[in-house]
Amino acid sequence: MVSGQVDAANASSDTAAAKLLSPGQKVFAAATAVALGYGFVQFPRVTATAVLGLLVGFYLVFALFKLLVTVAGRGHRTLLTATLPSSRKLPDYGVLLPVHHEANMLRRLVMRVSQVHYPRERLHVYLLIEQDDEETLAAATAIGLRFHGDGRAASGPLGHVVVVVIPPGGPKTKPNAMNVAFPLLVADGCRYVTIYDAEDRPDPDQLLMSVATFRMARRDVVCLQAELVFWNDDTNWVSALYWVGYKVHFRRFLPGLARLGLPVPLGGTSNHFKVDALLEVALPGGLVWDPHNLTEDADLGARLAAAGYRVDLLASATQEEAPVSSRVVDKQQRRWKGGYLQTALVHSRRPFRSARRMGLHRWLAFLLMTFGTPLTFLLNPLFIALSVVYFATGSELIASLFPAPIYYTATALLLVGNFGIVIELVQTTLSEAQQTRGRFGLLKYMFMAQLMWLWMSFSTYVAVFEMIIGKRGWHKTPHGHADNDDDIDPAWSIPMLDPQPAAPAPQPVARPVAQAPRPTVQAPQSKAQDPQSTAQQDPQPPQQDQDAPTAVLTFTTWDVR
Repeated sequence: MVSGQVDAANASSDTAAAKLLSPGQKVFAAATAVALGYGFVQFPRVTATAVLGLLVGFYLVFALFKLLVTVAGRGHRTLLTATLPSSRKLPDYGVLLPVHHEANMLRRLVMRVSQVHYPRERLHVYLLIEQDDEETLAAATAIGLRFHGDGRAASGPLGHVVVVVIPPGGPKTKPNAMNVAFPLLVADGCRYVTIYDAEDRPDPDQLLMSVATFRMARRDVVCLQAELVFWNDDTNWVSALYWVGYKVHFRRFLPGLARLGLPVPLGGTSNHFKVDALLEVALPGGLVWDPHNLTEDADLGARLAAAGYRVDLLASATQEEAPVSSRVVDKQQRRWKGGYLQTALVHSRRPFRSARRMGLHRWLAFLLMTFGTPLTFLLNPLFIALSVVYFATGSELIASLFPAPIYYTATALLLVGNFGIVIELVQTTLSEAQQTRGRFGLLKYMFMAQLMWLWMSFSTYVAVFEMIIGKRGWHKTPHGHADNDDDIDPAWSIPMLDPQPAAPAPQPVARPVAQAPRPTVQAPQSKAQDPQSTAQQDPQPPQQDQDAPTAVLTFTTWDVR
């Protein structure tokens, strides 16, 4: 029987996000608060000027870092752009599909993943559903999917898909569900694993491209991140700004990080891993993903970097559904910004050890991304308010807080920074519009970016407040607002959902990673092995049976998180 309980000792260790601050961090925060309090009482103007100078300096460093990475991303070259024939056997591949209250999306998700070009005998799809999610369990039963532990043999067109019921006891989060299912794919001999969300539409050749790219890559490349794109980019101004943000993030920023060899804060979907590397970087107790971290993907990226591994980009795309309302943006940004803060705090608890393992420059770059991104969203409204008040009233008090070096640096960030970001958004929109679907109508939305960033600042404040009071819930993003079956092969036919109560789900038999031994990733002897190589290219599949924006003192750099 699966136990969803997370080992409390491991969950509260220095390497996990179950607790917000370590004792050392609490002492540092208290000492900083006392020092600032004393300074503002005894030397208020000098202290305020010093704090503003430090913040403007931080903005400048952050802006230059983002600029450097973005420019480096323009020179990134993907390892492989197309699959090529090869006589080598394909390895077993695991696909994790964590869903929660997604009954409306289940049929489409199963059909889309089942259209992936990969031999069915080598493909293992695990549909992860919470035990109390009766609606989604009913949907899985209506489709006719088998449940892990029900004794049914893998047969039929959906024989490669199995439902894993996540028992109560642990946090109801995506990383906890994946931890429960991970021993199953290890036991099935999976050499690679990827993750898809409920609304994802991966390219049919994505798994083949992943295997081929891994074989061409250096041995220390253990993760490939596919590009995430939105199919509903032209719905409204919200979806348009998310679309362009993702374009800059996946076409410029992430390639720049990969080219410079810096840690990559992974996306939560369409990242492809070597299973043995995940076992190596697991948390104490064997947890691959931190079940309490709201951005468990970014945390995993840091642990991979600390182990000396690299992340690169995959020349394949997964279509997603962009948020279409400010309410959805708020929930998503709360989770992302809170998760970035969690991740930064975790990897700064033992700074000397983290810097030694990751490398000083890589560790500083990672903290600059994870601390810096939410920090800029927290500071932007304050600096905008100072600017508005100053230009409206000509306050001498505000002017006295900005001596010449601080004033001119801030002004340069305001004028050059904002102009440069607007140009980047417009150029990206024009380039994509010419190459793809001609979305020239999205240009007008680029000038509404400041409104989006202010709304994200509000979400960041809420996220910090929730973290302080201990409310670190997983704010789920709803899907299926305007989904359809246009991308699904008409030859595929899965029964429509039957609105009947779910049959009692069988008790699964997998063990959580926290209690499971760390098995060796090795396929059964009856299956062909797939040794590492850096020279072979990817084969064609055999015949199958299937038919953020970051504002800087009003200077802004777009960051999807």
